[in-house]
Amino acid sequence: MAAFSSRFLNQVLPFETAVKSIFAPRLIAAGLLLAFNSVSALDANVSANLRLMAFGNAAELKAVTNAVARFNQKYPNVKVDVAIDPISNGWGDYVTHVLSQFNANNAYDVYGTAIETFRTFETRQLFIPLDDYIAGHTTYSDFDPALFKYASNGGKTYFIPITWNNIMINYNRKLFKDAGVDFPKTGWTWNDLRETAKKLTVRDAAGNITQFGYEVPNQFFFVQPWFYSNGTSILNADWTASNMLDPKVSESLQFLYDLIHVDKVSPIPGKDTMDNQFMAGQVAMISRGHWIVQNAKAAKLDMDIAIPPSKANDYTVIGFGGYGVSKTSKNQDLAKELVGELTSFETQKEEGEGGGGVPGRKSAAETEAFLSFPPSASLYYQTLPHTLPVPSPANFQEVEKIFIRNYTAMMAGEISIADGVKRADREINESFKRLAERQAK
Repeated sequence: MAAFSSRFLNQVLPFETAVKSIFAPRLIAAGLLLAFNSVSALDANVSANLRLMAFGNAAELKAVTNAVARFNQKYPNVKVDVAIDPISNGWGDYVTHVLSQFNANNAYDVYGTAIETFRTFETRQLFIPLDDYIAGHTTYSDFDPALFKYASNGGKTYFIPITWNNIMINYNRKLFKDAGVDFPKTGWTWNDLRETAKKLTVRDAAGNITQFGYEVPNQFFFVQPWFYSNGTSILNADWTASNMLDPKVSESLQFLYDLIHVDKVSPIPGKDTMDNQFMAGQVAMISRGHWIVQNAKAAKLDMDIAIPPSKANDYTVIGFGGYGVSKTSKNQDLAKELVGELTSFETQKEEGEGGGGVPGRKSAAETEAFLSFPPSASLYYQTLPHTLPVPSPANFQEVEKIFIRNYTAMMAGEISIADGVKRADREINESFKRLAERQAK
């Protein structure tokens, strides 16, 4: 994550601060001397230390930094150490990292995290309920109710939503125009994508592919629409058991396999995503969320989005972030006020317009700047009623690894789909059995 250089950090901190940077492969941390004042009954002159773990890339870092700067105008004697995790190794790895902090009695006061982690953290009772704080701040009515529904468990809300992402088909308009191919239309089907990808796959004189029509996803979140749009899921409805033996799961996997090995419009999914190739015009279509907008803008890519193709329906997957207050925090009221600024209209507006995600506050997603790019940006909220949350059981870190290992083996032809779904089903159910045993202790 070279983008987070000390030079970059200094550029986005327009206020007096002490900055210390720690650069590591998976984490960039910056200690910021920040001052806050509260709209609550807290003493504006209170002295305290808070630690915030946020996540994301340049857009999120800038928005978080500015949010804390606004807070700085309210509490002049509070020092907040801010860490930014790029989630380069997925949410399962993040869960492991956070749990290790709690186990070492070194937890942060406030965590930014995502729905994939909520059940894991909630079942371990690591965060405090925020229902009273939410009830006392009427501006949260600006959020779509579905986001709070997905952020709640057992009748309690432990995380306040921030930006969200639903997986869409992101496509290079220039490549479509150069090939004389129509842009995707609402209501298009799996077969429509297949035929479109064929037309957009380019080979040189020697028959080598120089441009792929589509990238078959390599990550857990990215691939879920291919199950949802077929009326199925890899887990059961309440995320307590595998659903890998559903014939529709195999049907979805077979379709993706055929895109690779029969139609040859996509490479075999590898460890790395093909974002760079997409930005360079070497892949015409990929499955991503709104976070890709910031890089598309930087690359001046002529990109737009389309609703993922349908088979049984046009449902796609949604994932979103949220902020929570650690149960171990010694300054929980201050931490709540920090969360309040991190989930404010100003912060969400900046993240959305910067390309960090679709704002949870609908008003922040209706600004001219947000709707200006991609051209069909209004589709993000338009599709929200037709989204389902990414499967996020309490043993997510295990389920994700099991699924991806078997999925990539099936896509590579290392194991048949018939055998692959059986193996994944067995391993996932064994993981749920271990989870039940841990929870029973």
